[in-house]
Parts: sequence; structure tokens; C-alpha cells
Amino acid sequence: MSDGAPSAGGQPRLAFVYHPRSFGTMAIAEAADGICQLIWVIDTSDPEISSMARLLRRLGDVVDVAGLSLGDAAAAIAAARPDGILALADSLLLWTARIADRLKLPFLSPEIAGRLTDKHEQRLALQRAGVPVPGFWPVPDRDRQADGDAWEAFEHAVSFPAILKPRRGEGSRDVVRVDSLDELHAQLADVVAAGASAATDGASAVADERPAGTDGTAAPASDELVLEEYLRDRPEAAGQPFADYVSVESVVSDGHVSHLAITGRFPPAQPFRETGFFIPCAFDQDQCAAIAEMATAAVQAIGLQRGALHTEVKLTPDGPRVIEVNGRIGGGVPEMLIDATGVEFLPMAIRIALGEQIVFDSMPACTQIGYLLYVQAPSSMHTITAVQGLDELRVRPGVEEVVLNRGPGRSVDWRAGNHGHVFSVRGSVASHQQLRSIEQHATREVQIQGA
Repeated sequence: MSDGAPSAGGQPRLAFVYHPRSFGTMAIAEAADGICQLIWVIDTSDPEISSMARLLRRLGDVVDVAGLSLGDAAAAIAAARPDGILALADSLLLWTARIADRLKLPFLSPEIAGRLTDKHEQRLALQRAGVPVPGFWPVPDRDRQADGDAWEAFEHAVSFPAILKPRRGEGSRDVVRVDSLDELHAQLADVVAAGASAATDGASAVADERPAGTDGTAAPASDELVLEEYLRDRPEAAGQPFADYVSVESVVSDGHVSHLAITGRFPPAQPFRETGFFIPCAFDQDQCAAIAEMATAAVQAIGLQRGALHTEVKLTPDGPRVIEVNGRIGGGVPEMLIDATGVEFLPMAIRIALGEQIVFDSMPACTQIGYLLYVQAPSSMHTITAVQGLDELRVRPGVEEVVLNRGPGRSVDWRAGNHGHVFSVRGSVASHQQLRSIEQHATREVQIQGA
């Protein structure tokens, strides 16, 4: 149902497909202020969303699509008279693209949204365009092992070590390394067991239909998994404080790709959970140029004409390789981008969604380093009993915010990926050396206790 009628005043109206785990509610409202009127598209069958409904009605018009078919949801949104539509979470992209297609609003096409949210389809598109990617093999359905030909062909094609991950997923959820066929089958058995006991996912009406897993989303079935080649580190990266992969943060306007930043990483926690991001990365100018060129090629291969992108690239002994392309900006990037360059991402994303053309002639210069750290529990830990030392961390120069995500009594599971971090640290510093010092304090001086 639609709540509220179009307001007078001449500002364009933007339908924002909402989930509280994409971007902060007030950050979105503040970014839209002076640019457009917001129409919050929500699904109140998700308790996490329904709890925000009262606040959202104070911040704009609301269209509740709970229980509606795609056609009925499109009609309800059309009644609110949007001039544009925007979603900033992976799980919402395909549904939003289908709505936009019906309403003739500028957004990703359903075909492009499919490439951005299905890792197998994306790899095929990149490979066809000649963009270097890891080897990849879709996993046959475990429930159809009577089809011995599919499994025989799969087992003949794959190589190890490899990474097992969901075809549709984000935040390193359910991502694990496997080193043999025996390990692969053991992991698939775990996936089946996890899927049997998992809860259904939130954002049910607006999310692309996907199974849920740890921390509110159920584990994928085996035929919704893909096995990918494990990309080796360069020998010169051994022992370095920063990881050998980055992400390129970009906006695309009428097909023109503008790179806003290259985000560096700290080495991941086992098995592949993110531990820290920072802008700018620590690579030299030539390496950054090669990375940006690879990201541009990936965007062009996907065929995107407008929107925001987060393209992960790894430096390998054989040159840069595209890990994946995400059809939204990375988590924490807007804050890091402001701290490092002064450029505000969310207003740009809103303007592009409304049809404006925004182009950067060159990557914005960085005046300091913006960072976001995720401190993870050991992969063997299941319950947090204590987190000690956060107050001392909060008063360090360069630390602006420390947020406890999993406090005493909360469960943790490595399968939750990045979202399962125990606490985060955000701020800005003048050098990568200062950043390294804060990261060491957060990981060595703060004590995470649990069982």
C-alpha cells in the first residue's frame, strides 16, 4: 500500500528500496535533503524493517510492498509518482531492476542486475569480454547425484586449491577454501546441514529469491554454489601488513565510468572474513593505474550504463585479476571517502538515480587516510563472553568511532562473514604507518573472550 501523496515543491521524487543493513537510515535522509523527496519502499513482513516503519514515515512517503506480487508492487510504487529508483544492497538489486523496468525508470536492467548478483553469470560475462578472472565451476545439485555425468564432468574440470562460495551472496558469507574433492564434499555436507536448520531471510518481498544462512540468512543449496580458483599472492607480498587485493569504488553515468577511490585491505581473518579497509590503498601509482584499468574493463564487460560499483581486484604473480563486481558501493566506503577526499557518495548516487550525469575527469585526491576496521572472533569461537579494552581504544588519536557489534552473550559464526565481526573501528590518520599502529592496538590489546 502507498502511504502519502506526492508533495508540492518541484523537487524530484526518489523511490528508495530500503533495508536497514544497506546504509544508515538517517545518512540516506540527510543525503537526499535538498535534492529530492524520498519514497521509502519497504517490506514490513521483515521484522527488521517493520521496526523502522514509524521513523521512515516521518522522513518521507512510504510504500509497503509486503505480500504484493511484482506487478502489484510496481503499481503501488507508480502511484507515489517516483522520478527515479535506487537500491544499495546486493539482495535488492534484481527486484528493483524488475520494478524499474516495468515503470520505465532509470536503473540497472534486469539482465545487468542478474550479472551483478549471480557470480557464475558474472564470470561468464567477464570471460567472454577477455577480462582475466579466476577459473570457476558451478557446483552440481547435491540432490541430483544420480546424474553421474554432471558430477563426473565437474570433478574432471576443477582444480585445487579453490574457494567455495554462494553464487548469490555478499560480505564473505559462507566462503571457505577447499583443497581437495574430499574437502569439497565435506563442505557441501555442512551446507546441506546448515540449510536444513536455517531461518528464512529478511526482506522477503523485495529481495531476490535467495536462501538464508547464518545471521539471518539461510545457507545456500549446493546448486547455488560456485567453486573458484584460489588466486595466489605475489611472492613480494609475503609478510606485508596489507593484503594483495583491493576494491575500486566507481560511479557510472550514461556509460561513463568514474573511479572515486581504490580501497586497500588488511589480510582477511580465517577463512575469508574482512578485517579492515582504507582509502587510499598503499600500492604505487603504476599498480593503481593497472588496477583502475582492469576495473574499467570489468564495468564495460558487465554492460552497466548507470549506478555505483565496487570492483574487487587482486594482484597475482600473473597480473591483476578481477575477483568480482558488485552493483553498489562497498560498506563503509562513503565515510572513508569523505574522510580521505571530502567527496560525498550518497548524494551522487541519488543524483545519478534521478538521471543526472556526474563525471570525474580523474580520481579525487586524498588529503588523509580514511579507514574502517572489522575485528573478528577466532573462527572456532561460538559465543562471546567478554570484550575488554574498547575504552582505551576509543581515546586513541585518529579513532573517531568504536562500535560493539557482538557483545557478551551474543553468538558468533565464521559463516556470517563480515557481518559477524565483534567490533568495528572508524577514523582517519595521516599515514599508513599510523593506521597500522591502530590496527595492531585493536587486534592485540583488545581482548575478545568466548567459547
